[in-house]
Amino acid sequence: MKTDVRIRLFDAADIPFGLRLCAQNHWNQLVSDWQRQLALQPDGCFVAESLGEPVGTACACIFERDAWINLVLVESAQRSRGIGSMLLRHVIAWLDTRGVRSIWLDATPMGQPVYAKLGFVGVFGMARWQGVVPDGGGSAVGVEPLLANDIPDVCAIDERATGFRRASLLHRLFAADPGRMRKVVTNGAIAGYCMCRPGANAWQIGSMQGSPQACAMLLADAVQRFAGERVYLDVPDDNSLAIASLQAKGFTVQRPFLRMVRGEVRTFDLTLHWSSFGPEKG
Repeated sequence: MKTDVRIRLFDAADIPFGLRLCAQNHWNQLVSDWQRQLALQPDGCFVAESLGEPVGTACACIFERDAWINLVLVESAQRSRGIGSMLLRHVIAWLDTRGVRSIWLDATPMGQPVYAKLGFVGVFGMARWQGVVPDGGGSAVGVEPLLANDIPDVCAIDERATGFRRASLLHRLFAADPGRMRKVVTNGAIAGYCMCRPGANAWQIGSMQGSPQACAMLLADAVQRFAGERVYLDVPDDNSLAIASLQAKGFTVQRPFLRMVRGEVRTFDLTLHWSSFGPEKG
């Protein structure tokens, strides 16, 4: 470790610093995103200090057998000093003591070589699609409000699509704004769901998962409900139906990601996976 840099736990008093780093990188996080991360994994949030001043952040969130690394950010004036790699090694070492079977992240092209050197391998490509749809309004036919007692079924769909057990995240996301969450019911069972949250630059639509038919309805509903607003969806490159639907609505790619893992590699049912929560937690 560089002699003038130390790593300590990140806490609520550091959130303004984290937001400043997000703004430097044009990321989409709000105060609520940092608060959610702290609530989910307070012992997995770290900040690097140089000469007593914060210079970078990195966080992790554990979902039973798996973990996600997120919010890896370095002050623009402090880059190229190895601070980001130092933070990553610290987080990985911390996770290794927790016995998780795999560590996941969504990497930008710039970050991929750094992660590869630390033992991460690519699993599948993704892209952030963005758009502003001027027309619409209301909700699509066949789409209903998601209810609190639906969350166990939502968690089951999420696990089928991703392999992750993220009940803690999904419960918290629903509780933050239940009136905006949606579902499609087919033959008495939930066939798909859509969650969303506000961001600094756009509404983040996701997780959106379920059958292709249900997700097509949920996407149409989201486009109508957020008409006039900028929205982001992070979509697997192999979900051709989701991509075709977005292209037909005038959406374009903002940036690519590569889902990477260190540890156990497994496959995903990408036909069920229409939009992820976002790079923070997959």
